[in-house]
Amino acid sequence: MTKNDVLVQQGQRLHENIGEHIGIELGAKMVKDYYDRFGENKAHFVGRTVIEKILAQPDCIGINMYKALNAKGEQTYVFVGVDKRGKAILEYTAVNDNGTLSKEIGMVANKFSPQKPGDGWFEWSF
Repeated sequence: MTKNDVLVQQGQRLHENIGEHIGIELGAKMVKDYYDRFGENKAHFVGRTVIEKILAQPDCIGINMYKALNAKGEQTYVFVGVDKRGKAILEYTAVNDNGTLSKEIGMVANKFSPQKPGDGWFEWSF
């Protein structure tokens, strides 16, 4: 990594609009390129409820997705909410029903459903 690479990275600010629609052709090409290089490409499904709970945390502007291994040694992901400084939201302050403040644990999500060929999931075909 060069000094210019570091400066470019430092100059980028996190915001809720990062990411873009890339279209099915580019998406399919990227998935196929990964498959061609590594020989596998298993998708993992995460439901809307978990994503919405992460995004609903105070100051959350997005989600970091980390590649991970589950207890069986299988590839999965861990999702963590992120604030505008790029800091993981691991706890936050909330107001209780009685008006007092409390510390809440941030959402760190996993337990996704791995897709298996032939069980009705959408599959990229190469």
